[in-house]
Amino acid sequence: MRRAGTPLLIAVAALTGCGGDVAPVRAPGNLARIAIDDYRQHPAAVQVRRGLVTFRVANRGRVPHNFAVRGPSGRVRLQISTLLPGESAAGTTRLPRGAFRMYCALANHEELGEYGTIVVR
Repeated sequence: MRRAGTPLLIAVAALTGCGGDVAPVRAPGNLARIAIDDYRQHPAAVQVRRGLVTFRVANRGRVPHNFAVRGPSGRVRLQISTLLPGESAAGTTRLPRGAFRMYCALANHEELGEYGTIVVR
């Protein structure tokens, strides 16, 4: 007997990427280049060495976006102001070992999928 919720569960699993995390892209020289497209960040996962990390962020989308880095405790470690379509900016912060979240703090952009992971080794 087929359950009514099964197609829904399959659809949710497909949309959430069930089955594994994205492999982090190494940032040579601790310079992470992030491209923001509407509600996505590319790459979605970055690996850096502990210490000073510079983020160069470009808005490739059609709406304004900003960029922030938040630690496991919720503390914001870096904030780059709102970028209009086509604009770029850079910011530097000191990060210890661990996992951090990069995201857009505008409206509900993070909830729509505009976030990623920074792995600091």
